[in-house]
Amino acid sequence: MSAAAVAAGLERIGHKWGWFLALGILLIVLGFVALGDTVAVSVISMIFFGWLLIFSAILHVVHWFRGSGQSFFLDLLGFIFDLVVGIILLTNPAVGAIALTLVLAVFFLVGGLMRIFACLSLDTPHRFWPILSGIVSVVLGVLLWIHWPASGLFFIGLAIGIELIFRGWAWVMLALRVRTLAHA
Repeated sequence: MSAAAVAAGLERIGHKWGWFLALGILLIVLGFVALGDTVAVSVISMIFFGWLLIFSAILHVVHWFRGSGQSFFLDLLGFIFDLVVGIILLTNPAVGAIALTLVLAVFFLVGGLMRIFACLSLDTPHRFWPILSGIVSVVLGVLLWIHWPASGLFFIGLAIGIELIFRGWAWVMLALRVRTLAHA
């Protein structure tokens, strides 16, 4: 997409910049509220995720009855997995948050190491930033692992709060850019 096309799209929505600004401010405020009680946000997010998995299990059953029977095993497996994990998350969301944090710790650790080794093995320009990103991921993974299981109670809520703040800031910046283009 060209810069001219992006500018034209931004000009078309220029009169709605106030809504984008309001959304951004709301997300920033929600992010700070989430940072105020990261344990509650972690538990609430696990309950929400549990309900999503229950809904997914229901969709697997619907697909199973509507399908031709070719994917019977996969639908059955998906149904069982989604239903069991959904029930576990709904009945004990704190344990779900702790388990998910351990999975995230391994993900950050392995992903960061792979990024570092890939950048070091390839002779590419500007590889400092991907290597730094890999180092940050490795450090985050190690810190989560060292402080696990306690980190499982607050990390997901912390990540959600930070994400809301940065996403809100992005909306605020978009609103200000759209307003500038609309008044230009």
